Order: sequence, then structure tokens, then C-alpha cells
Amino acid sequence: DNSLLSTVRGGSKMERYIVLITMHADPAMAPGYDEWGGTHTYMKELLDEFGKRKIRCLMFTRRSMQYLPYEEQYNEYCTVYRLTNGDNEPMSKTLLKKYHSQNVEQILEIIKKQGRLPEKLHSVYWNSGRIAADLSEKLEIPFVHSIISNSRGRVKRGAYEPMPEREFYEQEIYDKAQWLICVSDDEAADLMTLYNVDKDKIVVAGQYIHESFVMPSHDPNDFPRLNSTISRGSQIAAAEKYNKIAQPKSYDTFWAQKAFTYIGRMDRNKGLKHIFSSWNMLYNKYKNLCPPLWLAGGSLPEIEMIRSDFKEINPDLTILEQYGKIVWWGCIDPYGLSTVLLRTSVLLTHSLYEPGGRVAVEAMCEGVPVIGTPNGFAKDTITDWYNGFLVKFGDVAELSARMEHFIRQPYLSNTLGQNAIAAAKELMGSWRFIEKHLKCYFDCESSPKDENNAKPVLSHKKINLYPYCISRYSDETIKQFFHKCSGCTAEQLHILTNQNNSSDVYMVKCNNNQYVIKRTYTRLAISPMYNPVRKNEYARNAGKMFKTELQAYKRINSPLLVGYDEFHALLLLKKAEPFYVSSVDRLKLCIKNVLNNCQISKDEREKYIDIILLNDTPDKTIEKLNNEIEDFFFDPSCRFSGKLCWQTAAEMLNYNRSSIPSCIFMVLIDCVKHFSSTDEENTLERLCAVNTDLTFDHVYFFDGQICMIDHEKTAVGEPEAGVARLIHDFIIQQKLEKSMLPELFLAMNEIDGLRVRNLISFVAFGFFHDIIEKNVIYCTNDTENLKILQELMRL
Repeated sequence: DNSLLSTVRGGSKMERYIVLITMHADPAMAPGYDEWGGTHTYMKELLDEFGKRKIRCLMFTRRSMQYLPYEEQYNEYCTVYRLTNGDNEPMSKTLLKKYHSQNVEQILEIIKKQGRLPEKLHSVYWNSGRIAADLSEKLEIPFVHSIISNSRGRVKRGAYEPMPEREFYEQEIYDKAQWLICVSDDEAADLMTLYNVDKDKIVVAGQYIHESFVMPSHDPNDFPRLNSTISRGSQIAAAEKYNKIAQPKSYDTFWAQKAFTYIGRMDRNKGLKHIFSSWNMLYNKYKNLCPPLWLAGGSLPEIEMIRSDFKEINPDLTILEQYGKIVWWGCIDPYGLSTVLLRTSVLLTHSLYEPGGRVAVEAMCEGVPVIGTPNGFAKDTITDWYNGFLVKFGDVAELSARMEHFIRQPYLSNTLGQNAIAAAKELMGSWRFIEKHLKCYFDCESSPKDENNAKPVLSHKKINLYPYCISRYSDETIKQFFHKCSGCTAEQLHILTNQNNSSDVYMVKCNNNQYVIKRTYTRLAISPMYNPVRKNEYARNAGKMFKTELQAYKRINSPLLVGYDEFHALLLLKKAEPFYVSSVDRLKLCIKNVLNNCQISKDEREKYIDIILLNDTPDKTIEKLNNEIEDFFFDPSCRFSGKLCWQTAAEMLNYNRSSIPSCIFMVLIDCVKHFSSTDEENTLERLCAVNTDLTFDHVYFFDGQICMIDHEKTAVGEPEAGVARLIHDFIIQQKLEKSMLPELFLAMNEIDGLRVRNLISFVAFGFFHDIIEKNVIYCTNDTENLKILQELMRL
């Protein structure tokens, strides 16, 4: 060894280089076939990046195919050496241990021929880490180690570990390495808690994402990628300007109908049986309306193995394959995978333990949400209802429920997908994948880690998928609108972000006065995911919502309304201050204000009565009301009518039977029976305009009076319907105990024009609706609201 050190430390002027040791992952092998996986891609990406940056590298791996050369010049700067371990045929990585000493000697011999020592050693996975640790000691050179996966983390999560001694080798490697490279924060946490590693030597570098996912062959609305070196931002701008999206001839959902997709190795640890079980439940429920399940990856023997597992669940697998409901794509390259993702509704990953999860970020780059398990990579990157969902490994019922969202609401994929793109962009920006590797190699004076910034969760309901394509208005358009309505020139203008807005909201300042501009856009309808009434109306039409709100402002002669633009669906309002409803007296003030501003015309009253008296189903009634009464919007929940809302409640229960625990379901059945049978005397003579979405968030104070905003869901209905949401909010925000409810409704009895029995019914429906929504949408059992609902039944 001393002789070697003196030789390589001679006066050679050869440029510095890195030694990369990856005995089980040859970059020649594509991921997804047999045991070839993400590590093989990782090695290829490093060599590609080294070549671009003119960094010399010697890579050492095992020769596992006779046709691959022992020595290959991968690019101008990188050479791959394939060492002989056994018979030069594919081998399980669990067998590499017995060739350890042989590999150390072979690598030492090749380094000796270089004329100088490498700048740094970099090992990948524990087998290679043992080699690097020995070489580091012999050559007196520090080494960097990439984790890939760790034994204690696998066992902790219930995975099988075929080599129990592995964890002790890992501990030795982690103690000796200068830097430890992880792909996720969750993996870094494993090192600190399970191996007692100092956090200052851990680098979370993320992963490299292939260009085909960052810039796929076409955008979500079919505008092709330009064959140019322009930036992604310029590509998007070009698409917005030049995409020839014709005026929609229909609002058919053909462009939104996509597949459930799994991408990865055909390995039983990947949870494929659970994925198929979940899909099969949905297929049995929806039959031909269930999207197909696509599976990309795997060799034919592996696919046959997984097919046998699937046949245990559904013996008719062959028929499903013939009908195109189950499609096996096999092993395809990044460009092929990118194309598959373009027709994917949601990516399904369900590994017991997945520290990497590169495919999840690849999907997010293309605007595809992801359903993953809450460990490793997915735990750090996926947030429920932001860019996908997290489901515990093996929870087939919840996985099926999350997949079902995308059947009931096909545009959900696009709405969450817009967040997914933003999340992927932020994630890749924070990783600086190659830069962190280079810092580990060449600049070891300080840790190359960055501080992790918490990801903002921006909830929205935007759709930007044909035929519901939108683009944000330019600042100039907004300023011109403001000047036309107010006669003033906008001094300051900014759009509000990081809020749960369902419209674009701009703040404008002029002459020390502040204004709000609201732009209504066609947006995602949430109700189809849990309400069968109008379940195929997947979007809330901007024109209808805007007209309803404008007429409401005019009807109540609101002091907030300054001007409007019907073509662009823009409202200009004076800025008001929130009115905090912190007591029963302030609640009563709000309710009185609502009841004093709810008149409707004789014609509107008569049209409503004519339709209601037909006694049609809620579905047909809603359709007729929205078509024939122009200036109102009748929501599918039917909150405006005491009779219709409880008919709808019964339909919602039946629609979501499988998602609601039996104990809760029985209470809800009793609730429907109770309030359906306590209908008061005819209320049609009391009809008025009611905002069925009036919550505390919509109550403001301006120029000495209470004002309401956001009137998009104004309907014709019973007076109690217009104030029930306020009482619902008051009970929740004040955290009222059920024993306090009688006193609250006794106070409501003091308000002229309110019928308390009707009011209790409408408030109860609000809590009923919450319970259904939380069980179906959020997969949580709402026991607190259930207690309130039971008390309201007693009242």
C-alpha cells in the first residue's frame, strides 16, 4: 500500500478525477426491467452530468452481461470498468458480499495505473460502501456514500431483510464516510434516529429528472413542444398565445378521460396486489366507466408473476386485458414513459418502503398527481388535496377511495396537477442535485446542504384543461378595467396568493382608497365526488356564477359595488373590513341584515313555485331551476329548500355507503328520517333570495353597516336557508357544547321572520353535509359534528 501511495502521488500532472463505485448498478441497464431500477438511472445521470461539466470519472461496476465490454469509454470524460464477479451473468446483489476483497484489489490496480489518486471516492449502496471504506483507509482519501435504502428503515416499516448482517456494515460505512447523500428528508431522519448519524454530514440531494418529463411532447392542452432551446417559461408562453383551441362544440369529458398508472419494477414489495385490489373494487362498482389500469415496467417473467397474483384477486384477468382495462406496457424509456404520463389521471405508487421515488417527481413535472405511501420520498413531497394523496401501505379501502375521486371528478387530475407542477419545480430548485454532489467532491469546508423551506399549500379549484382553458389576465387589462369603472389610475396593483380563493382577487390602491377586483373563472366542482345530484356537472360555469353574483349585489343595492365587466367576468368593489361574529348579539345583527335584504320579484317567485310543485327528483329540479330562473344559482346540495335538501341527503347516503362506517351510517339514516318527517307548514309564500354559501368569511363592515360579499350561490329559497351557514359557523368557531344549543336557538326565536324548527333543520343539514364530505373527501370520521347533529335531532 505504501508503494502504491508513493507511485500515485508522484509528479503526475493528470487532471483530478472521481472514482464512482456501484457494483450492482450498471448505467447501461434501463430501469424497470428485472432488478434494474432507479439506481441504474442515477449512475447514468451522474456520468452524463460529469461529461457536460468536463469532470473525469472512473466508474466501477460488475460485469453482469457477456456482451458488455470490460472497459467502456462512456463519454469523453467518463470510463466504465466492469469487474469480474463470478460468471459475468446476472446475479442477485445479495451475493456480491463474497467478492468484496477481490473487488478492492481490482480497483486498486486500476487506480495505480492512473498516475495519481482520485479527488474523492463515491460509493452507492452498502455493498459498494464497504469497498469504498476499505479503499479510503488504504489510500487515505475520504469517501462519499449514497444510501439508496437502509436495512433498519426497511425492517422498521415491515419489509423483509434477506441479509441481517447488512445493518452492521451500514453502521460502519455511515460512521466512516465524510458525506452521506440521501434522496429525501425521511431517509435522512432514518440515519439520525436509527444509526445515530450526525445531521451535519447528511446531504439531501434529491434526484435528477430527465428532460422528457420537464418538457413532454405536448402540454396538457395538446400544444406540441417546440424544437428549440428556449426555456420552459417561453414554451408555456408560446402555448398560451398560439394554441388553436377552438370554441368548444361540447363539454364532453373526452380529453379528461385518462388511465390509472403504475410505473416501476414488477416487484411484490411495490404493493402491486394492493393497487390491483383497489382498482378491482372500483371496476366492480363502475364497470365500463372505470378507467383502465396501466402498468409500465418489468420483464415478461416478472409480469407473469404479478399476473398470477392478480388472478388470485380476479380470475377474469385475461378478459380485462382483452377489453383494454389492464394494459402491460413493459420496459420503456423516459420518452415513452413521458408519453404514457400524458394520458394518466393519477400515478399510483404503493411501496412498503421507497426512499427514492423518482417516478413521483417525474409525474408531477408533467402535471400528474400522485398517490403514494407516507414514508420515504412521498412523505416529503406529497400533501393530501394539494398534489395527490398519502395512503398507508396495505390500506386497500382508502386507496380505492382516493382513486374513486378521479372517477367521480375527472378534472380533479388537472386541478391537483397544476399544484404538482409547482411542487416539482420548487422541489427540484431546492435539490440542486448535481451541484450538491460536486460540493461533496470538491468543496468540503462546509456542508453542501440547504435549509429546507416549508412548502406552502395553495388550495384552489382552477381547471386549465380543454374545454375549460383559462389564462390569467394581464395587469394592463386589470388596470384598464379599473380606470373605466372608477375614473382613477391604479397606483398599486397586486394579486392575492396563498389563500384558499376560488377566484382571482386583485388589490388596488388609488388616491388613498383601496379596492378589490374579483375575476370569476370556471372552476372545479367538488360535489360530484360525494353528491349524485348533477354528478356529471364537473365545472362551475364562470358566466352563471358571475351573473348570479352581480345581480345579487344590484338586488341588495350594495354600497361595495363600483363597477363590472360582464365579458371578462370582473367585479370592482370597495374594500371593506371583516366583521367578527364573536357573540350571539353580533350573530343576530348579521342575521337581521340578511333578512332585510332578500326580496325577489313576483315572476321569480312564480317560476320557482311552478317547478317545485312538479315534485321531480332533486336532479331534475335543480336542472330546471338553473335553466329557467336566470339570475340565481341553485347548488346541487339543495340547501335552499328544506324538503329537497333532505331528499338529496338520502341520495348522498346511498351514493357513499361504502365510504361511511356503519355506526355513523345508522345515525345519518335516522337523521334523514327525522328531518324529512318534521317538515313545517307550506313555506312557499315566504320565498326570498338566499345565499346558501354565506359564512363568516363573507361578513364585512363598511361605512357603518354590515355588508356581505361573494354571492355566487344565491338562490330562491326559504329565509332560514340564507342564515343557516352563519349559525353553523358560530357553533363550530365558538366550540359550543351540545348543552348550549337550546339556548342559542332560543335566542334565534327572538328574530322576526325566522321559524326556528325550519332553522334547526337547515343547520342540521349543514352538519350532515360536513360529515359526508369529511368521510368521503378527507377519509376521516367526524365524531364531533355527529354529536352536534344528534343534539339537533333532539331539539
